[in-house]
Amino acid sequence: MFKGLRSTIPNLKEALAGIPDPEPTIFDFSESVRTRKKFALNEENGHHSATLVNLAKIAWQLGRTIRFDPKTQRCPNDDAANRLIDPAMRAPWHL
Repeated sequence: MFKGLRSTIPNLKEALAGIPDPEPTIFDFSESVRTRKKFALNEENGHHSATLVNLAKIAWQLGRTIRFDPKTQRCPNDDAANRLIDPAMRAPWHL
């Protein structure tokens, strides 16, 4: 994506038109608390936003395009990318 949301992806506007609009979300935190409905800036949206940034960083580090499976949270058949998705922890830290 470039300034003004320009892109080199062919037929991007047509592809985006086929994606359904998201469900309305609550942007007023106090309303979210009162109604007990999920706030727009929630953990799931935060995870998706961080994932996009991290995947862009990984593609830049590798110097190539990567494929990502959002269900498995892995890059299929790409050990180098997967090592960057889940890097080894420094001692004494471990899971």
